[in-house]
Amino acid sequence: MRRSLALIAVAAAVAAAAAVVVSGMSSGDGASTSQAAGPTGALPSGHPSIGMPGAATIADDSPSASASTSPVEVGSTRGEDSGDVQALLDQGDAYFMQERLELAEQAYSQALARQPGNPAAQVGLAMVWHARGASKRAEKALKAVLAAHPDDQDAHYSLAIVLFSAGRTDLAKQEWQKAADIDPTSVTGRRSQSFVDLIDGHESAAPEAGAGN
Repeated sequence: MRRSLALIAVAAAVAAAAAVVVSGMSSGDGASTSQAAGPTGALPSGHPSIGMPGAATIADDSPSASASTSPVEVGSTRGEDSGDVQALLDQGDAYFMQERLELAEQAYSQALARQPGNPAAQVGLAMVWHARGASKRAEKALKAVLAAHPDDQDAHYSLAIVLFSAGRTDLAKQEWQKAADIDPTSVTGRRSQSFVDLIDGHESAAPEAGAGN
């Protein structure tokens, strides 16, 4: 639940993008689907845009940029203890939502250095990479998290965003459904189910749309 607010903040425009994509699917317009679900067109509101000013994109095989930048100043949200992993995670979330991606990457990386294998830090890094254009790298990282933590709801939700942004709607739907099934009562679970229902609704309407033509 710790990352729910940061993740759910991107949901409204994901839903809007999903509506465009599944509408294209219903009409059989493959070009519309591809355009709507491209790596730059389907990023939700509140999610840092790929190629945004001041946040250079990175390649999928590029090393982390955090090693060459200054340390994150921790303490504005959770006190002065720089060793507090939770503070670093919170700081990373805050920087991510402010679209200060290099600083977000630093915070998540420091949290991971202090607590190797921390799934929240790994998910945070993956979403930073996705926002900076390294979606394959993000997908690989999220799948690694899920291999170790198959019931990590945020990892399933985040992987769905990465897959949806690449136009892989069916796989995104599967990940949203998994996230919903883990805890249907949580905010992330309810939001995930709403995406599944949206996609299902348009898929079920597709034959009727075709019959009218």
